Amino acid sequence: MFRRYPTGADVPESAVKSHKKLRGFVIDVSDGDTLRLYHTPLIRWFEAAPEKKRGLSKYTISVRLSAVDAPEVSHFGKPAQPLSEEAKQLLSNQVLGKRVTIKPLSKDQYGRIVATITYRRFLGLVKTNVSHVMLRQGMASLYTGGGAKYDGEKELLERIEADAKRAKRGIWGLKNYESPAEYKRKNK
Repeated sequence: MFRRYPTGADVPESAVKSHKKLRGFVIDVSDGDTLRLYHTPLIRWFEAAPEKKRGLSKYTISVRLSAVDAPEVSHFGKPAQPLSEEAKQLLSNQVLGKRVTIKPLSKDQYGRIVATITYRRFLGLVKTNVSHVMLRQGMASLYTGGGAKYDGEKELLERIEADAKRAKRGIWGLKNYESPAEYKRKNK
């Protein structure tokens, strides 16, 4: 509540297991399903967001959106998947530079906090779940790999994805859609 966690490694396992909500500013968006959070505990809630600077990994928490898998951006010499930049832009438009709340569900093999991420809009009256928006817009598919976390919303998430598929939004409008999981398997 009062202690600031600089990185994901500093977030106690007990906070993850108990799904203790953390709040902070989104300082960077890496791709369509990963961001960097500058944690601001209650006592520091009214602080301004720090300027983005080098060495983000030393003072921010890497957070992976729960339940979704967005198209892969280019990295390590591998080409980007179609719509990866659009997915990253959608995520950026929602949260970059804004205060969000994360509900940690687990830590993944890369040390990222896998979390439900929400933010408030319309004078704080409406709470928006980021994973819902990414699925609804067709900029992510439901993540079904090992360690998938749905925060008790699997059926709702499946319905949101099915609606996007029916409407052929985003990735579902592509002729030869390849899921991020298939892409990663092929490009190991």
